[in-house]
Amino acid sequence: MKTLLEYFLEYFDVLYLDPRYRITDSKTTGVASNNASLSITGPTLSWDLVNDKGQILLGVAPTALATPDNWFTVSLIKQYLSGQGEIEYSSAADEITWVRTNGERVEELFSDGSQLETICETLRSLRRSNADRYWTQWREQQGLS
Repeated sequence: MKTLLEYFLEYFDVLYLDPRYRITDSKTTGVASNNASLSITGPTLSWDLVNDKGQILLGVAPTALATPDNWFTVSLIKQYLSGQGEIEYSSAADEITWVRTNGERVEELFSDGSQLETICETLRSLRRSNADRYWTQWREQQGLS
């Protein structure tokens, strides 16, 4: 948890200095350097910051529909908002840098309650499409197609 909290303090001031957000949950295995998570919740967006075996991961979901299927990577949301054909995975530090500049756009994406289900379904479809594209390429490279 210590490593995750240090990372949170270094990179996530955009969330902890915003009075709309609060830490709503935390989990740890008791190891200082890995396997811990923080959940940060606001009125529109919820964030999960996770240290999974030393790899820092960031997820975002609409607070109103924060079910397991509706958590998305910032890289996926960036792909959707920019209309990119291919996803560009970034580190959590690069993702939060992008959020600093584009946070308003991310909030706008999930702010219309009447469109929330549609937006989430579109993002889930894009996530499936990215996975299908990746695994198709892998199977072709392995001579399995």
